[in-house]
Amino acid sequence: MAFVTLKDVAQRAGVSAAAVSQILHNKGRFSSDTRRLVLKTVEEMGYVPDQRARSMRSSDTKTVGLLVPDLRNPYFADLVASMEDELYRHGVSTLIGTSSESVERQDVFIENLLGQRIDGAIVVPQGVKSPGVQSLIQRDLPLVFVDRRVPGVESVPFVVSDPYTGIREALEELVRLGHRHVGYMSHPSLESFSIDERETAFREAAADVLADGDGVVAACDSTYESRAAAVEMLLGAGVSAILCAYSPDAFTVIGLLHDRGVAIGERMSLVSFDDISAFTVMTPRIAVISQQADLMGKQGVELLLQLIRSGSMDGGITHSVPTMFIKRESVGEVSSASVANQSAEV
Repeated sequence: MAFVTLKDVAQRAGVSAAAVSQILHNKGRFSSDTRRLVLKTVEEMGYVPDQRARSMRSSDTKTVGLLVPDLRNPYFADLVASMEDELYRHGVSTLIGTSSESVERQDVFIENLLGQRIDGAIVVPQGVKSPGVQSLIQRDLPLVFVDRRVPGVESVPFVVSDPYTGIREALEELVRLGHRHVGYMSHPSLESFSIDERETAFREAAADVLADGDGVVAACDSTYESRAAAVEMLLGAGVSAILCAYSPDAFTVIGLLHDRGVAIGERMSLVSFDDISAFTVMTPRIAVISQQADLMGKQGVELLLQLIRSGSMDGGITHSVPTMFIKRESVGEVSSASVANQSAEV
């Protein structure tokens, strides 16, 4: 099917192209009959305004870029869905890309993004001030960071979660259920500011809540072998509960505990960051520390739209969303058979 132009509509309706344009924008003085004729012709011919041509005449393209690490991670998928829905509600389209936790891929997408005509961008950045990030800032494009900060970048506003509240709530509930030795799986290889903040928050909360501050930290990366080694280390330390900083790690932990015959919620309590739907359909359902992805996404969009309207940056203002603990069946009372036996199984 040939592309229908403004001139095609004008020719069919027997009016000028300028008249069609004005009627579509609800401008000009035209009779009701002429307006009805033009609008009917537009509908019959399936005419769609050329947004590229419109953006060349105006700085308002009604399009923004969204960049996240990985849409296969349910948390980031939920975050993107929240932002895209909110942008759609405001009549804004999106260009979406993923970095796969790679600075190089992040910067390639940013370079391509800057080649488009966009009104602004929301980015879940990698943890360094990369050339791509610097290009975004130097372009004076309305820009918001969500979920993660970039050390050394002070001019960009960001929306992040505060991990301390949710972690403390989880530890307090575990202590109430009799747990004294709690393990924490960190993921420093991501080089993520937010992941590092979670470990700091765990250590601080454990020092306040646990007897003798007995929190055991095990680091892992995204390989099965590394995660398995971290679980072995925690079991060997005699923990009765594990808190995972990164939800993909939790899926591996669930499988490892199952393979060992360690019943989650009975012999081992488990809590993970990120309230993703998969955790609610498992047996047992997995307790989580929710970052309130929907609220973070909406706040990020609201902030970006404010910047677009004002035409200025926000001076690096922090917008913090509190995390919250959601208890489910994966958290239970500590049992006498709990971990004394698990150490012997390692």
